[in-house]
Amino acid sequence: MFIRTISWPKDQAALLEHVRRVHGPEDYDLMAAWYGNTLGFDPGNCFVIDGESMGEIIAHAMIIPRLLRIGESVLQTAEISMVGVDEPYRGQALAHDLLDALHKRMTERDDLLGLAIGPDFFERWRYEYAVGLYLTSYESDIPTDLALGAGYWDVEHSYERRTADQLGAHNQPVTVRRFYINDLPAVQALYDAECARGHYMIERDEQTWNWQLDYMGSIGRNDPDDFLVAETQDRMVAYARLVTQGPVNWFRGDAAAHFSVIEAAGDHPDAVEALLAEIARTAQAFGVDRIGLFVHPQGTFMRHALARGAGMRAFTGAGYVRLHNMAGALEQLIPALEQRRLNSRYAARAYHLIVTTEHDQAEVVLGMGSPEVVELEVPSTTLVRLLTGWYGFEHLVTGYNERYADLLRVLFPRRDPKIGLADMV
Repeated sequence: MFIRTISWPKDQAALLEHVRRVHGPEDYDLMAAWYGNTLGFDPGNCFVIDGESMGEIIAHAMIIPRLLRIGESVLQTAEISMVGVDEPYRGQALAHDLLDALHKRMTERDDLLGLAIGPDFFERWRYEYAVGLYLTSYESDIPTDLALGAGYWDVEHSYERRTADQLGAHNQPVTVRRFYINDLPAVQALYDAECARGHYMIERDEQTWNWQLDYMGSIGRNDPDDFLVAETQDRMVAYARLVTQGPVNWFRGDAAAHFSVIEAAGDHPDAVEALLAEIARTAQAFGVDRIGLFVHPQGTFMRHALARGAGMRAFTGAGYVRLHNMAGALEQLIPALEQRRLNSRYAARAYHLIVTTEHDQAEVVLGMGSPEVVELEVPSTTLVRLLTGWYGFEHLVTGYNERYADLLRVLFPRRDPKIGLADMV
């Protein structure tokens, strides 16, 4: 069967009908508001297979352009999305053919990485579980009545005093209010700081932020009062985004929380406390008995929630990453690799890093002067985990000279990278 790119908007009705049949009515409603309206939408990134009936589409797959941040580096990435084949045509390798077409398109676009949101269907194309998602078979949460205690620590109470000291909280005055669009530069700076820590991985410029907020509002997931910012001494130091009237974790179905924190940033202890307290009061007004927490387990917001009685999940959903262009990816990673080298005991030395996989070889030079040659030989699926930080260097037992083990550990540190829920809803 012939694979073609879509003709937009001519194919809109047939495509959405295909989505209704394959993915269900809920995805149909979301796609009707989303398809063709995303930033950088290009019909050349969307592939379909026609059925025998006039105007019938029986299979579809598409690329969503992304920018993935790893430390100080930003890599052009293609997310594989909405892969679907009508039931009568399954088992004919149509999805396989569509994925081949998408990967050819990724080469045309100069994409460095491919991204796919589980399940493990994509592993046959060398995608590896290398990024976490804030979705899983259960979610972190905090009972609303416990969260209501946030915002103040009783220094006369020994446990509260010690906990406040551990968190760095000092009962400083904080103003919590709703977000306004002129707050975006400050919010974006807070988000970027979280990205640098690996707590979020999707890069967002101002245009992306504005589109995302407008889209979430159009599907009922961004009421103006669902975006809170915290200020102290006339400076914005933290924010939190909520979904207050519907589930966001499709792995949980009816069991999922209908009131959730889907993003948080900022490390000012008293501001985070004040945000949690305001969120709890809002949840109480909605009659909600628990608050879903889709925030990074190592982030400041989660540390404060745990101190107030939250329960934390032990694992996350799967984001699969493909190393599509190894040479380009390593070249774009130089700022991150250099920053790590310069902040280590190897700052005064130069290195010629040669990386070899079963499919390719690439090299970069770090530092100034006559470089030492450092070789690393690993499978491509292992390498992509090293690049994102999902797979720590300590997992490797071969493929390098032990003399350079500590340097490689510096260049490829273990992190806990996540894709924020706001980038998926």
